[in-house]
Amino acid sequence: MDSNMLDSLLDIEEDFYKEGYDLGVADGAHAGYTEGSVFAVEKGFEKFIELGRLYGKSLVWAQRLADSKTKAETSEQSQTAPVKTDALSLDPSISKELPQLPAHSARLARNLQTLMELVDPASLDMSNTEEAVNDVDERLRGAAVKAKLIQRAMGESEDGGQKPGDGTGSIEDISALNVRH
Repeated sequence: MDSNMLDSLLDIEEDFYKEGYDLGVADGAHAGYTEGSVFAVEKGFEKFIELGRLYGKSLVWAQRLADSKTKAETSEQSQTAPVKTDALSLDPSISKELPQLPAHSARLARNLQTLMELVDPASLDMSNTEEAVNDVDERLRGAAVKAKLIQRAMGESEDGGQKPGDGTGSIEDISALNVRH
C-alpha cells in the first residue's frame, strides 16, 4: 500500500500539468475565437471603408465627367440652336470650386466605368466565404489601381487637390518648383 501511495504522489505533478494544460487549451480556444472574430470585423470594416471611399470618388468623377461633356455639347449647340432646360438642375456650391476636367477622352470614361463596376456596393458579395473574401480583395486592389489612373488623367493629387503644373508629371513641368530668393 505504501508503494501505491508513493506512486500517486510521484504522479501528482504530471496530473496537475495535464489539468492545467487542458484548461489552458480550452481557454485559449475561446479567447482565440473571440479575438479572431474581432480582428475579422475590424479588417472587413477597413476594406469596406476603402471601397466606399473609392465609390464616392467614382460618383463625383462620373458627375464631373458628365457635366463637362454636357457643357461641351451645350457650347456646341448654343452656336447652332437654343437649348431647352426642362430637367431639374442641382447646382451645389461646392461644385463651383472643382477645377475643370481635361478634355473628354474615351480611355478616361472606360477607366471610370470599370472603377464604378469594381466598387459597386450592390454587386459585392457579403458572405463570409473564402471566395467572397478573395473577390473583395481583388476588386479593392483593381479599384485602387483604376483610381490612381483616373487621378493622373484628371491631374489630381492623391488627396483630391489639383496638382500644380500641367498634370503630366513630365520632367519639363517646372511649374511645381519653388523659387529661391
